[in-house]
Amino acid sequence: MPMPDLRKTIELAAAKVGSQRALAKLLGDQDSTISAFKKGRPCSYQKHAQIAAVAGLKDRAVRILMAGMAESLSDDIEHEAAAKVGLVAMLNALPPSTDDVDAARTGRVGNGS
Repeated sequence: MPMPDLRKTIELAAAKVGSQRALAKLLGDQDSTISAFKKGRPCSYQKHAQIAAVAGLKDRAVRILMAGMAESLSDDIEHEAAAKVGLVAMLNALPPSTDDVDAARTGRVGNGS
């Protein structure tokens, strides 16, 4: 379950709030942390979802959280594997997201409604 592109999500969120510095402040991070995420530094799925939510990409934020939770579970531990199967089934049952289509088509985030 690959995560949506973090760099693009950061760019969309920064545009929504005015700047990357404003995004960092809103998230309680340093600007250098956000820059590092854009350059490939690992970012938790929770933080990635938070950035997507700031960008107004609510469907994407939900998918990032669900995929991240599923990926954090072990296939080798019975109860975790069962939970993972359930999360993946729920993720696959979600209706198609309009977030990614709109952002890709316009190159910017809509009004977030």
